[in-house]
Amino acid sequence: MSPGIAWILLSLLFGLILGNFLPKYFSKKGENLATKEDISEITDKIESVKHDYANDLESVKAELSAKLNTHGFRYENEYNILSELTGLLVDVRDASVSLRPVMDFKDPDKTDADIKRERLQRLFEARKLLYFAREKKRPFYPEEIYQSILVIEKTVRTESVKYQYQSPFDEGNFMSYWEEAEKNQNEIAASAEAAMEKIRSRVNKWESLENGL
Repeated sequence: MSPGIAWILLSLLFGLILGNFLPKYFSKKGENLATKEDISEITDKIESVKHDYANDLESVKAELSAKLNTHGFRYENEYNILSELTGLLVDVRDASVSLRPVMDFKDPDKTDADIKRERLQRLFEARKLLYFAREKKRPFYPEEIYQSILVIEKTVRTESVKYQYQSPFDEGNFMSYWEEAEKNQNEIAASAEAAMEKIRSRVNKWESLENGL
């Protein structure tokens, strides 16, 4: 092959390389560079999102903790009030149903007047303590519990008046006296149980809320 033909062939080959291979190479190189830039941008965005998420998570935790502390304080305060009311309700119930029990045992060294006075005084003291507790702390416990306490106090008041001013030995009054006593005692016990059931439901509600937080 003559030197001229060989030179022409080399020139054509070199032209093909310049025309096909190098543009593809540089194009591919640009794609790789672009891909790296994209990856870097995505990585930065991911890190930014992770940082924002961490901040949001800490904010939510702090908010929940504050709510838990607030509810915990309110629950403890209300629980103490409801516990006190429950004890006073039991005292009023027991004192009222003890005014004229069907099976009564009296101290032989005391007169009927003395026994009546002592029983009424015991009931008076129990009602007074319940009155002060329910009124002074009324804003801090549910209204429905307050109203349920009023129901039992109404029946108790009726029973105390009947006991104070009536006697089973009044003419024609013996059977009706004890029937009425039993009726009032059942109503008092039922009213007290209804009030305490409302208290129990309230406590369960607070415990469910606390567990949910």
